[in-house]
Amino acid sequence: MARAQEVRIILTKQGGNIDLRGASVIDASPSAGAAPLIAINYIVENLKPIKIAEVKSLYFPHVSLVNGGVAASPKIELYMYEDAGVKLLFIVRNFVIDSLEGGYAIADKLYRFLAERGACNYYLLTGLRMTGERATYVASVDPEDTRRFIESGARLIQDLENVPADKLSSYLLFLYLTRSGKAWLLVAETVSYFPDPIAARELIQVLSKGLGFRIDLEKLDEEIEKQRILLEEFQKDYERMLQEGGKRDKEPFYIG
Repeated sequence: MARAQEVRIILTKQGGNIDLRGASVIDASPSAGAAPLIAINYIVENLKPIKIAEVKSLYFPHVSLVNGGVAASPKIELYMYEDAGVKLLFIVRNFVIDSLEGGYAIADKLYRFLAERGACNYYLLTGLRMTGERATYVASVDPEDTRRFIESGARLIQDLENVPADKLSSYLLFLYLTRSGKAWLLVAETVSYFPDPIAARELIQVLSKGLGFRIDLEKLDEEIEKQRILLEEFQKDYERMLQEGGKRDKEPFYIG
């Protein structure tokens, strides 16, 4: 059985007085193409929300994570953004939770912390390769709010056997669905298993229009262009390698 005492939420100085009532909780699960993680990290970097809390748990992996040559400890942080009547609470983390016990313990603690303070709307961002056609899909038990995202450019999920999410996000989605009834799933169609900033951009566009916040996508567009150039150069080098290999195969071969 999960032991809640092994999960702690530590408030920052600014987090102690923050009003979470009516906030939209946005969570991003590690998944194909890393589109949800790219999206939530870009939004946080762009909007510059306030860090209100950090989660500590014995269920975190006892290793250091290396990203871009820089070592960091596993962490989950909560950020709050408020502007023009829009309240967004971001759950930001840098690791996957595969443990059933750990996933439930952390999700239960997070849900109680957020719901008791009035943050009752949960949006899970994830990614999946489904049809090979770029799009962002939405699913919810609330037809009216689903329509908001469809009008913002999303497509309705027709058939999804399994939610592409790790144990933490899966349990958070389950708790919000069963306890508050206010949960939405936004799935970015990814075209490859490499980091997919294009899918992340489409996910941000649907989310921002649906929830009514504005965000500058210029820097993300620059990253998309850099990736396009790199992929084109890789394709040219690969084709050149194949051509040179073909020429060598046609050369006469003598045994003397």
